Amino acid sequence: MRAIDRNRHPVVRAILLGMALALGVNALWLAAVANLSLGNFLAGALAVGLLVWAFVFADLPKLANGAIIGVLAAVLVSSGLLAWYGSSDNVDYHEDAVIVLGAAVHGTTVSSTLQARLDTALAYHQQNPKAWIVVTGGQGAQEDISEAKAAATYLLSRGVPDGQILRDELSTSTEENFAFAKRLLDSQLGSRYRIAFVTDDFHVFRAERTARSAGLVPTHLSCHSPWYFWSANYSRETVAALWSLLQPS
Repeated sequence: MRAIDRNRHPVVRAILLGMALALGVNALWLAAVANLSLGNFLAGALAVGLLVWAFVFADLPKLANGAIIGVLAAVLVSSGLLAWYGSSDNVDYHEDAVIVLGAAVHGTTVSSTLQARLDTALAYHQQNPKAWIVVTGGQGAQEDISEAKAAATYLLSRGVPDGQILRDELSTSTEENFAFAKRLLDSQLGSRYRIAFVTDDFHVFRAERTARSAGLVPTHLSCHSPWYFWSANYSRETVAALWSLLQPS
């Protein structure tokens, strides 16, 4: 059996170790400051995977290393496509309602992610003040109130009339966000109306497919995900988008 030479390819190993360290620190920081999520777990798992690869890549067959590189390249390309698609906003400010997709709440305070979505909805509201605003999201782990209630409180404090806000305080997923929001809007607008939705750029592609599956006619307005959330957000969303594409229409 060939002995393992730990001194082969030191530059490649150093690069992999550096990437593993950066991702690991980022994952630990996210776990400390943000609510636990699948994205945080995937970012941590990727850091561990890179760490292991750094010590074994020199002894793996070229085909195995090529497969790993191919998977990583596919994740990077898909992340770029998600970012590009999500940043191409197509609202026309004549929609009848805007749906703000839920995001984490820390206790009773909206997270930076949810705040960015709400600020984007407020900017939309200035351009189209007659549109209903639907806030979505139930109460999850590490949350003292529902995401919708926290979001509504934030909007009210910034001058949005209470009678113009609809609250979905039960949903726990993107699918339920749109399904429950549609029920609320059907009761106010009937069956013929157009909606815009607000979410992060990485989430737009899957959210748009979900909105159409719920029977809505959507446009979208995105907000940019901060760079320090990229590893968690894009790793999770790449998996979720692939899964949604594999589901029957």
